[in-house]
Amino acid sequence: MANEQTLNLSYLVAVVRRYFWYLVLVVGLAGLLAIVFTMPSFYPPEYRSSTVIFPTNPERFDGVGLFDEEPTLYLYGDGKSVEKLINIATSEEVMLRVLDSLNLWAAYGIDPNDTASAPKYKANRIYSDIMRVVKVGGNGVEISALDVNPRRAAAIVNLVVYLTDKINRDMLNTNKSRILSIYEGSLEKLKDQMGFYADSASKVRLQYFVFENQGQTEMVVGEVLRAQSDLAAANARLKSVKSRFGAASEKAKDAQMEVAMAEGRVYAVTKQSSGTPINLETFAYGIDRITALGDISYRLASKVKEVQAKIEYLNMMDTGEFSTILIVEDAKPADRKSRPIRWIILAASIMISGLVSLIAVVLIDFLTKKADTETPSDTETKS
Repeated sequence: MANEQTLNLSYLVAVVRRYFWYLVLVVGLAGLLAIVFTMPSFYPPEYRSSTVIFPTNPERFDGVGLFDEEPTLYLYGDGKSVEKLINIATSEEVMLRVLDSLNLWAAYGIDPNDTASAPKYKANRIYSDIMRVVKVGGNGVEISALDVNPRRAAAIVNLVVYLTDKINRDMLNTNKSRILSIYEGSLEKLKDQMGFYADSASKVRLQYFVFENQGQTEMVVGEVLRAQSDLAAANARLKSVKSRFGAASEKAKDAQMEVAMAEGRVYAVTKQSSGTPINLETFAYGIDRITALGDISYRLASKVKEVQAKIEYLNMMDTGEFSTILIVEDAKPADRKSRPIRWIILAASIMISGLVSLIAVVLIDFLTKKADTETPSDTETKS
């Protein structure tokens, strides 16, 4: 009976000894190829330049809110502002403007006029491989670029930063222009409403003889009090006359006439239906209407003031120079290559080639011995 081959450590050591020079040859060849293909003539060294930018809060330029006792304005933007900057920096518009401005079409060996070869698609593949735009701690955005020319790598990063800020600023200004036109239209409507309520208040004052002075109120109240006092005095005299001279006497009739006149006077200065131009009832009603109109006018005036402040702020933002980002520092040309890292490639090539070669020789040796052990038994069966 043939001995069954067992795959264990001693067997692996025996295989390595048997195929040692073969393994050395394969590993050495792999290392040599790794060295050759990482040479500058085959794999030009690439240099990385990078910078970090932070979005700003445009409202920090608001001259009104900036000097609040308890300002709610923050210097840096939030997470949404970071996502916005990332989307702009990685947009096709920025990519094409960078390719055109720095003539990267020629550097990447792409003819932008050859539409049949899909130049944008090729450029996007290369550009996506060399560009890196990621969010970092503190709501920052790191922008980095790889290129065989260290100065060009720095120029790419700085241009991307500039274009990102410009496009973001243009978007804000466009949005501000739209909002500004809305606010200006709202301001005109508010002013028209203020004029309408001011005219209404004037009409109410004329209709009910209500004027803007404290003396008129004191006069109306005084007339009412005097009329009521005269009526009380007339009633007192009538009662006294009746008790002394009788209800049918001439003096009682005169006192009764005086009471009627006093009652008419009280009615005239207190009831709207009396027909007198100024009385307590119409005056109080007019005061209430004017007060209500005044409250509306006050609220409208407050809104007008708020809208005017916003319009001034938006006008300042449109005319002033401002940046939507803060830059830690401009990208500088690197003085050391970023890739290829030759020792990593060499180590990986040696490890991978050694492992693959070992697996190959073990498999070959195992299958060869298995075939040798099975051949005699086949011969005996035929005989």
